[in-house]
Amino acid sequence: MKRTGLRSAALLTAGGLLAGLLVATAGGAVNAAPPPAPAPIVGAEQDLGHAINSRVLSQYQAQGVDQQGRPQAYWVTAGNSEVTAMFQVTDIRSGKVVFGQRLPSGTGSWAVTFARPQGAVYFGMTNGAVYTWSPGDTSVTSLGVPYPDEQIWRMAAAPDGVVYGGTYPSGKLFSYDPATKRFTDHGQIVPGETYGQALAIDDRYVYFGTKPNAKLARFDRATGEVRPITLPAQYADEEAVYDLTLAGGYLFIRLDHSSDLLVYRLSDGVVVNIVPAISGRMVSETDATGRYVYFRMVADGIVRYDLQTHTYTPVGWKPNALPGSWEWVDLADPAWPGPTLSMTYYYGRVYLWNPQTRLTRYIGEQDLEGAPNPIQAMGTGPDGSVYIGGFLSPPGMARFDPADDSMTLLSGAGQVEGFGTRGDHLLYGRYPDGNLLSYDTTRPWAYGSNPAPRAVLGDEQQRAQAFVDLGETVAVGSIPRAGRLGGALSFWTPSTGAVQTYRDIVPQQSVVSLVEHDGLLYGGTSVNGGYGIEPTATEAELFVFDPQTRQVVERAVPAPGGSAVNALVVDPAGTIWGLSDGTLFTFDPTTRTVTRSERLFPNETTMYGHERGLVLAADGFFYASVSDSLWRIDPATWNAVELAAGRVAFLTKGGDGNLYYGRVSRLYRWNFALPAVCSRVVSGSYAGPLEVTTGTTCLRDATVSGQVSVGEGAALVVRDSTVEGPVVAQRAAGVTVRDSSVVGPLSATGTTGDFRLVDSSVAGPVTVVDGRGPSVLAGNVIEGPLRCTGNDPAPQDDGQPNEVTGPVQGECAKL
Repeated sequence: MKRTGLRSAALLTAGGLLAGLLVATAGGAVNAAPPPAPAPIVGAEQDLGHAINSRVLSQYQAQGVDQQGRPQAYWVTAGNSEVTAMFQVTDIRSGKVVFGQRLPSGTGSWAVTFARPQGAVYFGMTNGAVYTWSPGDTSVTSLGVPYPDEQIWRMAAAPDGVVYGGTYPSGKLFSYDPATKRFTDHGQIVPGETYGQALAIDDRYVYFGTKPNAKLARFDRATGEVRPITLPAQYADEEAVYDLTLAGGYLFIRLDHSSDLLVYRLSDGVVVNIVPAISGRMVSETDATGRYVYFRMVADGIVRYDLQTHTYTPVGWKPNALPGSWEWVDLADPAWPGPTLSMTYYYGRVYLWNPQTRLTRYIGEQDLEGAPNPIQAMGTGPDGSVYIGGFLSPPGMARFDPADDSMTLLSGAGQVEGFGTRGDHLLYGRYPDGNLLSYDTTRPWAYGSNPAPRAVLGDEQQRAQAFVDLGETVAVGSIPRAGRLGGALSFWTPSTGAVQTYRDIVPQQSVVSLVEHDGLLYGGTSVNGGYGIEPTATEAELFVFDPQTRQVVERAVPAPGGSAVNALVVDPAGTIWGLSDGTLFTFDPTTRTVTRSERLFPNETTMYGHERGLVLAADGFFYASVSDSLWRIDPATWNAVELAAGRVAFLTKGGDGNLYYGRVSRLYRWNFALPAVCSRVVSGSYAGPLEVTTGTTCLRDATVSGQVSVGEGAALVVRDSTVEGPVVAQRAAGVTVRDSSVVGPLSATGTTGDFRLVDSSVAGPVTVVDGRGPSVLAGNVIEGPLRCTGNDPAPQDDGQPNEVTGPVQGECAKL
């Protein structure tokens, strides 16, 4: 099974060392003597639940009709790495959800379209899968993964029913013909552009908009000829042709970041009008007269645009939402005569407006099924609470108060990229516009006033990830927008909102970590810029910056070949500690040299490394979240001990002195006051049988030859291990088998606590009966029968189906 723990680290029992660690020094010498035994583990992990419990987010939407002409809205509500996305359908007349299915794979979609000729919905996923569904179908149909190395980024249907799509990262155009059931790859449409961002299609042409450099092209469906369409010169620096709509002989082009709407006349290729800064996103089709289309302005709400005069007029309808799709629908209701304008919003909402009666209606998302929000950032505020930001977070961010273990949702926060503190204020950066916000933790949260109106990073900066309070100003490290290299170090004055930006202080690299010591800033970089562009730098750097002179005074590479330098910490002696991929390093501010650099953890390369964390606790140990695990590091010996494994990300020390970290969407605490979980740890080869009669025995990187038996009141935790024989548990306090393999039968009878079999393989029958705690069987391969009876509650699969080759009986029949 997949290895998630440290192969070379020391593993220990409550009493001492089980396996030594040969540590290579920075100079390459190897100390062959065994290191001293690490101190016993103190504390244990606590699962605090989902930080942001549920969100409904459909990044893209579409509308269509069923066989009876009833209007419908189509959603692909986002999942996370533990739960797949879900396709759902709302009947617009009744407001009821009439279909829903968790998808076999994929966590999100930016590509949904309805093809009227065949009356079918098509949608593509960011993992490259393509699906279709027709009203009346009992399940979604998979069309496979046509381009395995591509994300499906947009889809649109032609008038004849052929479906086209754009991809990332190759910026391809492809088509799918429902008649032949074949995909065709039309190649990269605009050289060098990585996103096929926007599509609009008529009988003859596909209009194709790109990102990250806002290019537009026309593809001839018959000949395959591609003709560039030149945008006005003032838009040379735009990031994306984000949305395209064909209506009334015009192509409506919405650009990002300006959000200007260009009205392009198809007959002669002239931009006849520009509407500055519409609020996005889409433009409607023409109304019954063929003269008007509708879109949204920030101040005016929905406006009616006249295709003859090229002026617009507010209609008095101001839904608090960005249009994700438009459709003229028939509500079959005398109170709603003629066509009614229907607008969807990516939070799963539908807004209706009738141009004759001016009636409006709202259909909320309460009946749609969401999924817990993946954690995007984590930090501790000046109040000692732990703040958790979510990915593309419609609900907001979470605040966990260690004083009473309460979780509070702070609405409106958006996607948080990084946290900082200044006095009583929590500082954070919001994506996608490079917003900087300050929240006074002594006053109630009220988005718009507390946090106060935002400041904005300049010079194409989009993700503010690192903050350091310098007194009057705050230093901010950031990443540029898509398709750009060169992050920045900025100085923000919260009292005035002023921001001074110094870009590219380390050429072509982003600034992703910061710490202050003795009046100087120490920063870490990532070689990566925004999404959609390859890095040109090859090694991340640590830099020293003087805020007084605004100059870089030193640069160093702390880990050769590292892609990002994160999690900088100053110890009491003034030494700078940090992480770079799987390497721990120290830097001496006096000599301005890297004094030690060692690969202690499995190498881990991510885009920005922002999920890594390093803190110095009151016990004198460093604690790190890196390589999917939580580690304790002895600063004297550099021995690293794995405390918790499996998808561990982010790390902060709460006001109570405990450690807080995440796994996908759940918040965890390493509570130093609790007794250690593992009273016995087994690693390496073990000649069985192995009997567990008291306490908790943990198998980590172990291979046990023979039967493993767990007696009444005892517990077993198996991670990254192999058991070559049966596993038998009778009235155990708990059984967990994760990322492991069992060569033989596995049975658990009368388990009083948790039973978890996750991401593992069992070569034999699995039997789970009469359990009285939560049972989870998820993502396993079971080569034999599976039987579950008498369990309360019934076993769940957490949205990860199992592959079972034998018969399945009882409560596990649907797993």
